[in-house]
Amino acid sequence: MTTTEGINGSDGAGASVSAKTCIVSAKDLQRAVADLQHTKPGPGLRKVLLCTALLAFGTFVAMTAQSTAVFVVAGIFSGLVLSVMIITTHDAIHHTLTGWGWFDEIVPRLISWPILWFHGVYSEVHKIHHKMNGDDFNDPERVQWTAEEYEKASPLGKFYVRHQWLLDIFVLGGIALIVNTLRSGLRFVKVSKSMRVAVLSDLIGIVACNVVIYSIAYTQGATLRWFLFWLILERCTGAVMQWRSHIEHYGLWGKGRHYFETQAYSCRNIATNGFTSWFFNRLNFHSVHHAFPRVPFYLLETAHRRFMELYGADGVERLVEEQGYVATSLRLAANPCVIGAPDDQSPSKRRRMVAVAN
Repeated sequence: MTTTEGINGSDGAGASVSAKTCIVSAKDLQRAVADLQHTKPGPGLRKVLLCTALLAFGTFVAMTAQSTAVFVVAGIFSGLVLSVMIITTHDAIHHTLTGWGWFDEIVPRLISWPILWFHGVYSEVHKIHHKMNGDDFNDPERVQWTAEEYEKASPLGKFYVRHQWLLDIFVLGGIALIVNTLRSGLRFVKVSKSMRVAVLSDLIGIVACNVVIYSIAYTQGATLRWFLFWLILERCTGAVMQWRSHIEHYGLWGKGRHYFETQAYSCRNIATNGFTSWFFNRLNFHSVHHAFPRVPFYLLETAHRRFMELYGADGVERLVEEQGYVATSLRLAANPCVIGAPDDQSPSKRRRMVAVAN
């Protein structure tokens, strides 16, 4: 294995930051977003209603299609729309989708349960991820192996690491996310009452929803058609969610000098077009989301600009900002790496990335 450096790029005006310490303080960051942490219901509600209508249309077309081609096209369309909806349920975890507690708790479950997604468990797991990201290797959403784990792995495990992007996105997909999320949740059921409640409620909800769905499908003679439709949804949403989780964190790890710095440097920001940013619910501005998850999705771009001004000051280590989802993912997939030792050249002591032969 050989050591490789990550790409750190950003633009922004200078800010008042101590040249001696080369650090953006926690108070600087808190002040930068202090006025951006209140959620208005309108933006999230409009997005959910739009996607619900589009998903209903796609489902109707698929379930009534007279040709295989129309069925497949309608299924893929529905899968992409559902991907947007599943991403919005992530914001509901932080109550930044609409800001209405009841809505952000109930609606995501009604979206997730029909497709076998354990939203309640994911909610609990994701909160743990926010606490551990970049700091604790027990992070249940860590997508990247450490150098030590790679050295101890079997030949099959090493093959997986070398081809992780391809396998996770196009082969393992949604099924792997469902299994891994449930497995991560079960790790905490003995010590967390909220996790026990989440596992039980998700199981009951998933079973109940699918009993209703398959009962209706059976009466219409469409049991197999619904199952095939679900498979298309699983492939589409699984690929998108795996892609998102990898590009947001792969190749970035390390504990900073304070919590907000850890989060800021352990996340990748992606410069992209307006539609793609909308598709991913502005999570391309990922550093500020991780540092301040109470900032609603429609204000993340504003918060990101303020972050970039602070991290653009002289002597401050830049945040990671790269160009385009496709270009960035192709580069990362073609250069697999594992997490190494802290980088002594990095003021924030982010970890070195150790390349593995592809």
